[in-house]
Parts: sequence; C-alpha cells; structure tokens
Amino acid sequence: MTTEVEWRRRWKPDLEAFPWQPIRVDGSTYLLKYMFTTDSYKVLLTDLANFWHEELADQALQKRIKKLNPGIEAPVTRILDQIKGVLDKTQDDPNTSIKLSFKREADSEERKVMLVLHSELAGMPFIWNFQCRPADKSMGSEHLILPLMAMVGELTRRQQELFKIIQGKDKQIEDYKSQGAKCTRKHIETPAFVETAFEMNMMTSKAFEQQIKGIELKTFDVKTQDLYRQIMSKRAWVNRSPTKATSEDESLLDDMSSADDSRRTSTGQSWGNSRLPPSLQQSKSPTKSPAKSPNKTPSPSKSSNNSTPETSPVKDTELLRRQALERKLELEESKKMEKAKKKKKIAF
Repeated sequence: MTTEVEWRRRWKPDLEAFPWQPIRVDGSTYLLKYMFTTDSYKVLLTDLANFWHEELADQALQKRIKKLNPGIEAPVTRILDQIKGVLDKTQDDPNTSIKLSFKREADSEERKVMLVLHSELAGMPFIWNFQCRPADKSMGSEHLILPLMAMVGELTRRQQELFKIIQGKDKQIEDYKSQGAKCTRKHIETPAFVETAFEMNMMTSKAFEQQIKGIELKTFDVKTQDLYRQIMSKRAWVNRSPTKATSEDESLLDDMSSADDSRRTSTGQSWGNSRLPPSLQQSKSPTKSPAKSPNKTPSPSKSSNNSTPETSPVKDTELLRRQALERKLELEESKKMEKAKKKKKIAF
C-alpha cells in the first residue's frame, strides 16, 4: 500500500486544494481562489450567494494577452506570474485596486463577472481581466460548504485536545504545589481551567462581537487558509481513486522490486568472491559430503557439468539459500543475546 507521504509526493493539487482569500471591491467583500500553472489558470469567485468561474489556457490565453496588452512582449509564464502577483497582494491589502463589473448576456439571464486588474510590468501599464461565467452549483459545495464543515469539525476536535492538555497541566501544577512548590511571580499564576467558564467568557467578550462583524474578512486569514489546505489535501487522500491508488502501489512495488534485484546482484557477487560469514565457512569445503549435513545442498559443479560456476543457475539458488540461512542465524543469535540480557537482569 502506498503511504500518505509517498502519495503526497506524487499528488498534483487542483483548484479545490487552494484556499479562499477575501477581496474588497467597491465596498463589498468577495471570496476569491485561484490556481496558476506555467501556461494556464483557474479562478473561482463568490459573493457567498453566487459563484463564478473561469479557466483559460493555450491559444485562448495568448489571444487575450495580445488583445489587452499589445505593447508588451513577454513569455506566457512571465505574464501569468504578473497576474498572480497582483492577486497575491490582496492577501496583505484587501483594498488593493481591483475593479469588478457585472454583465448580463443578451440571450441569457446569466450574469458574467468581469474582474479587472491594473498594475505595471517592466515599467509599462499592464491590464488583465477575468471573464467569469456562473459556476456549476456543485462547485459551491465542493469548494466552500463542505470544506467549511470539515474545518469546523477539525477545529472543535483540536479545541477538545487542548482542553485535555490544559487540564493535565493543572493536575501537574497542583502536584507541585502539594509538595511545597510556589510561584515566584504572582502575576503569571493562573487559576484552574474550567471549560464552562471559558466558553462563557468567550461568548461575552468584545472580541466575539468584532469577529462576527468582520466575518467575511477574518474567516480566511493566514492560519485558516493553512487549515483549509490541510483539510483539502487530507480529503483528497481519503477520497483518492481506488484504481489510481492500485496503479501507484504497483508502480511502487516495481521500484522496490528493481531495487531488490540490484541488491541481490551485488550480494551474489560478494558470495562469488567467497566473502562468507564464519558460520557458513565450512559449507565451502569440497571434502565434506553433502549427506553428512542436512543444511547443505549439492555442489553446483555436480549439478551442472556443462555450466561454469559464475553462470550456473544452481549456484544462484545456492547463494540465495545461503543468504536466507545467514539471516536466520543472525536472527537466532540476536534472540539468544536478548534472552541472556533478560536472565542477567533477573539474576541481579
């Protein structure tokens, strides 16, 4: 089975794994998420009631670059880096100059969203617009509702774990006090933790009210964005395709098998060079008959008269058998040593 660490090394995250970030446009707050590659991008925008999406790549991307910025000649990767850089700035300053306009199609009730960015590239004005269409309803669930539910559940679990740790610390402090220990500085001394009192204080604090007032901007700060990434990557691992997981396991097994073959080849050469452990040195002696020892097999030269010792398949089998025997002897020796140590401890 492929481990999660190995899977993460091969996993290529999609737009779902990228967190939301708040942006302020014309006094209103929106949530935006995006994913850029070397030659494409995906964006998803929401006002918490509607979702708009755009995906652009290849010729359509190059065509828009030439249309919006005809005087700028730069590789597509450089243009995409510029666009992403402007969007990243909204992380530190939600009031970054971004213009948003809605446009309704003449033959449809759907509203398109035009998200316009203004910046400079190499000292020249650079403009870009995202032409987002209404997204499928399932995207709202997959990208926002389900992740938020998972985040609430995970934060609750972590809170309970922290409560257990704090209560454990209180017991430890109480034990110290019972032995005469005292706090040298009164101002750092804390009362025993009571969960119900803590929850009541949180509900009546001013910070709780401020959090509710700025819920759009504070819900996805840096820490919660990191939690969002953790949730979505873990969700991708849990919900990974069984077929794909099986193929990855087979690929990993092939790699391990190749490595084992390499080790066997090198080990076989060492056996051929007569580098044997002392416990097996006697098996090389040609004067002793195989019948006298049940652990010995016929000599390769007797089993195959027409093949050389270096190329004989019988010798290869003998080498593998000796390897296995050596490992078995080492294991038995280690067990004997463990038993001897235990006896000494008991005797003491």
